[in-house]
Amino acid sequence: MDLTDHLRVLRSNWWKVLVAALFVGALSYGYSASQSKVYAADQLLSVASQDVTSSQTVDPNQIDFRASFYAAVGNTPGIADEARKKEKLALTTDDIQSQVDVSTTATTGILKVSATGSDPAQAIAIATGVSAALKDFVAAQQDAELNAQKASLQSAIDGFQAALRTPNVANNSELKIFVQQQLTTAQQTYLTLRVSGFQVAPLTQPIAKTGPVSPHPKKAGLLGFLVALVFVGEGLVVVRAFGDRFARTNDVEQITNFTGLPVLAMVPRGRGPDVVEAFRTLRTNLMFLEGAGRPRTIAIVSPNPGAGKSFAAVHLAESAVAVDATVVLIDADLRRPVLHSRLRCDREPGLSNALRGSDLQSALHRVEGIPNLKLIPSGSAVNDTVGVLGGRAFRHVLDSLDSAELVVVDTPPGAVYADALAVAAQCDATLLVLDAKSTRRRAARTLIDSLERTGATLIGVVVNNAQVSRRDTYERA
Repeated sequence: MDLTDHLRVLRSNWWKVLVAALFVGALSYGYSASQSKVYAADQLLSVASQDVTSSQTVDPNQIDFRASFYAAVGNTPGIADEARKKEKLALTTDDIQSQVDVSTTATTGILKVSATGSDPAQAIAIATGVSAALKDFVAAQQDAELNAQKASLQSAIDGFQAALRTPNVANNSELKIFVQQQLTTAQQTYLTLRVSGFQVAPLTQPIAKTGPVSPHPKKAGLLGFLVALVFVGEGLVVVRAFGDRFARTNDVEQITNFTGLPVLAMVPRGRGPDVVEAFRTLRTNLMFLEGAGRPRTIAIVSPNPGAGKSFAAVHLAESAVAVDATVVLIDADLRRPVLHSRLRCDREPGLSNALRGSDLQSALHRVEGIPNLKLIPSGSAVNDTVGVLGGRAFRHVLDSLDSAELVVVDTPPGAVYADALAVAAQCDATLLVLDAKSTRRRAARTLIDSLERTGATLIGVVVNNAQVSRRDTYERA
């Protein structure tokens, strides 16, 4: 389906799309409005070095690393549980953890605590509790580090004091002076010991946002309307695209009812014996046609490229030759000829040359390996193909082939070019070739109507790529 058909489907079904979109939008609005309101509060925390023994500037990367670590800690169940206890919240630890988010900001050393609640007071309480719990965690971590350092220094002091009481040190004045100096240094260090670490402190008070952060019925309704508008519209296009195809089925009655024509052959995909049998069936049906009798010149037409009209033309000709009929196959597709390559013949001289007055016999090419089959290829290129094929010269070519029992004419796609209409109007009969997978119903209907207006005699349908039951094994010994 091209863009024009796409837009045509949307234009013809705009009211259905609009009604469905409005319905979905109303449902989205109602569902959103029925949800409980959620409020939010934010608080900023600072992460800074508390090293008071050093005048050096702290590396910003180290601060960022610490801030990221503390943000991760702030989102753990332990912090949520401490916040619950501090603020005496009537919520579970899991509830608090799901309603809070601690994250870093673009500013170095700044954390943001975002909390949600059923009302502003609850959101503020959660943010306050989490901030306090995170501050206590960091302080406890620093205290533990400080205590570890003090314990190490105290152990060293005890060791030096014990050494001074030993005879070896007490009786050696130089050694005694050295140990005493080490003891004094350790004691002074112990008295002035400060942990070189970081601390977390509130930078702002928790601030609740004005109004609920969710739900937003208007936004939900508008989003639902827009999404439904796109999905319903495109859904109708997809349904129309697939629904406009001929189903890959063996339902001959369905195809007959739609086209108003008998199905003369159902051709399966491939090139096996089932395909040969299908064209034998077509040949037999053509031989015993009711009404106008057996046609001598047959135009093979199809609505779309790739429907298999050239394939059908070649196999029909070969099937007729198999019963000793003399057959001429004409490639009247002067736009994209293929028969000369499929039958391994020269393209020139051909039909276009004969239509310009060249000898018709020179345009007749024998097909190697098929004695009773001759091919008139397309010939040299032509600018006005419709004018050439629609003139008296083409009718003269058909009449000149009076020695042939069957003349099969391949044509360009009828829904794309008018060449097929010009050819079909001058032949005794016209076969419509449809592809069960790619042919659109609308294109087929349009071609049938056009052929009937030009006076072409439609005698039946050949369905390619049909799903047919495989022949049984009755004939096998």
